[in-house]
Amino acid sequence: MELLYELTPVKRRGELRARLSVLKELVDWIDVPDSPMGSTSQFSPLVSCLVKAMEEVKVIAHIRTIDLSRVALTSATKSLELCGVERVVYVRGDLVPNSSVVKDVEPEDAVSLVKQLGLNISPGLTLSLRKGLTEILKRMSSSADFYLVLNLTEKTSEILERVSRIARSANVKIYPYLIIATENSYEALANLLGREKVLSIEKALEVASSSSHLVDGFLVSSPLDFKGGINFLNTLRKIA
Repeated sequence: MELLYELTPVKRRGELRARLSVLKELVDWIDVPDSPMGSTSQFSPLVSCLVKAMEEVKVIAHIRTIDLSRVALTSATKSLELCGVERVVYVRGDLVPNSSVVKDVEPEDAVSLVKQLGLNISPGLTLSLRKGLTEILKRMSSSADFYLVLNLTEKTSEILERVSRIARSANVKIYPYLIIATENSYEALANLLGREKVLSIEKALEVASSSSHLVDGFLVSSPLDFKGGINFLNTLRKIA
């Protein structure tokens, strides 16, 4: 069972280094989002390369496709390969303030592009369990090596079972998000993301325990409480 942790943006290198020094002992992968929660932030490929330079950790970079041309996307992916980043997730992305829509390449096309170019980096996609089964199956018919799974709840657990069977037959990996809300962050996160998208510590552990046999690992996200996220990781490691 692999554990992944979403590294939300920080303002200073010292803070980034301090977080990495803690996380490298707890997780298998560092996940670097691009413009999380719809806010303009650091460019994930650049931060991912910085992370690789700072610590010997495995990294998953994210690239938004909605506001990048095919040339820019290819350049960013090749740069990630040069930095030694092992995985990249292509997401369509939401519009953020002052952004322009390019839509030159869709996430599925980006995955195919990486395969065609023969790059030494593993491409992945996101997969929402709230989509219809037809749309989920279409997304899983791509040549992605892994999927970050969104919206895992008790209500979508049956769909996860179907996704798990398909993923294992295709030899691809799936990692559901566990977006946790601690006592310190619950109200703020619920207002930002919606209460249905965040999990209390207790609920997250319950969901993880009941679905661990169906997945290859979990991607933990604790956007507004890093210390709370670390405490959760330590507990999750005992059952994962």
